Amino acid sequence: MSAICTDELVAVPDAGGAPAVQPECGMTRAAIPGYLDRRLDARRKRRFEAHIDRCAGCIRAFIDVRQVGWAQRGASRPQRGVRRWP
Repeated sequence: MSAICTDELVAVPDAGGAPAVQPECGMTRAAIPGYLDRRLDARRKRRFEAHIDRCAGCIRAFIDVRQVGWAQRGASRPQRGVRRWP
């Protein structure tokens, strides 16, 4: 079964009016840190990659998490030639 999954197609508002996330999307988004840290087993990695290949919402979430990680790493590294005040 290969359903197309995008926020526009699968987001059904919950009782509070917020868009609901499909179960597969929730599991995929929860696995993003493990994927980035290379902690997913081979089966889970394949499922993760297959899902983000077809789900615009999850690929956006993946990119957001990855960019935040890059920004945090960049901010924690001292820049060369920049003098820091004590």
